[in-house]
Amino acid sequence: MDDLIAFLRARIAEAEEIAGRCEPGRWFSSRTSDDPESFTRPGVYGRAYMEVRDCEQPQIAAGVNVRCERHIVHNEPARVLTDLAAKRDRLTYLAHVVGGSWVDVGEHAQAEHLLRLEAAAYDWHSDYVPEWRD
Repeated sequence: MDDLIAFLRARIAEAEEIAGRCEPGRWFSSRTSDDPESFTRPGVYGRAYMEVRDCEQPQIAAGVNVRCERHIVHNEPARVLTDLAAKRDRLTYLAHVVGGSWVDVGEHAQAEHLLRLEAAAYDWHSDYVPEWRD
């Protein structure tokens, strides 16, 4: 389990580094609220346009179809970093349960199973060990 836990910590750290390099703040849709394909409405995040000051690509979501734009805006860095913090907390808890001698066999097995499920999301990664799926 130690290798699997280290693998998950590394994936979280990689994702944090990527998200941390992005311009901070909220990302907004580049579409106007009167655009029939837009998901943005007045008042969503306070504005109807994507505004990222001092960004190399201030209209990062512009020029893509509405489905891709939704994905980009939905996965803005602050949200991703919040999600990664929750993943790290969950990983810390599960690692504690797996490493604890005071837990019963059922709790230990559940924690191992949850760690394997977390790792399965990265089965595309070259460091993923297929035996973790078992």
